[in-house]
Amino acid sequence: MKGVIRMAKTQKAKTRSKADQAEPQKGKKPKAARKPGELSRFQKVVVIIFIVVFALSTLAGALASVFQSQQQSQSVEYNVEYFDNMYEDTVADLESTVEQNPDDSASLLTLANDYYTWGSYVSMLATTDDETSHGLDLFGKAVERYDQYLGLVGDDTSSDDVNSARVSRAMCLYYQGQTDEALSALEELTQSSEDFSYAPAWADLGLLYEYSGSTDKAIAAYQRAIECDPDDEAGAKSYAEQRLESLQSGDSDDASDTDDSSAADASSSDSSAAASSSDASSDSASSSDASGAESLSEDLSDSAGTGL
Repeated sequence: MKGVIRMAKTQKAKTRSKADQAEPQKGKKPKAARKPGELSRFQKVVVIIFIVVFALSTLAGALASVFQSQQQSQSVEYNVEYFDNMYEDTVADLESTVEQNPDDSASLLTLANDYYTWGSYVSMLATTDDETSHGLDLFGKAVERYDQYLGLVGDDTSSDDVNSARVSRAMCLYYQGQTDEALSALEELTQSSEDFSYAPAWADLGLLYEYSGSTDKAIAAYQRAIECDPDDEAGAKSYAEQRLESLQSGDSDDASDTDDSSAADASSSDSSAAASSSDASSDSASSSDASGAESLSEDLSDSAGTGL
């Protein structure tokens, strides 16, 4: 009897032990099965690493391209061929547009301005007779297009576009050697009304007066340019102040002396200035750290007029 009781107790203990072992497993959640097509944790890590590596390689390539373009820009030689390549296609497209629609005043003005700017660069950088003739030809084409534009829109001096076109046309004539015609054109424009206030016209008129030897008229025109551009928005004020300072200090290129020795000194000074100007143009055209076409344009303005 005692043996039976002992066996029952032993069996009961075993049953309780199995239950105790099974109890903790009841609280555990069964491991969720991975859905079809879902990436494992390892696969996700691999994908993230690939994305990071790809992003870094792309960034490195972009930085290399920027660095290379900077190196190339620093070694550009600004010469006539460079600006021919820059403008030829653009001008050809505009010519086609104007040919198809001769009344497109906006395209006409843009075309004229492009010819003017192109001619300015070529004239300053010309080293041969052919290149010089090329520059003069471009100025001539600019005048033709300005005339066509002004024929469409009229001579409304309240329009800055019209005034700009007339001033640029006059400067093209000046660069072609037609100084009297250029002077007449700017005088007619600035005298078109008592309160005419387009500052670049006055600044360029002062320039032509100065180079023609009419110092008093030049000073008056420069002063008027400053009055019309008090905040220097058109750049006429700063240019006029520079020229006035030069004139008032007696450094004008057109100043003359009756004294022979003074004339000799002035001639020597002019020669030195011309040499410096030539060096500056050369430096602008082939500088290894060239600041680009914009700085070249500034040099042009200093040596040949504002062209504003």
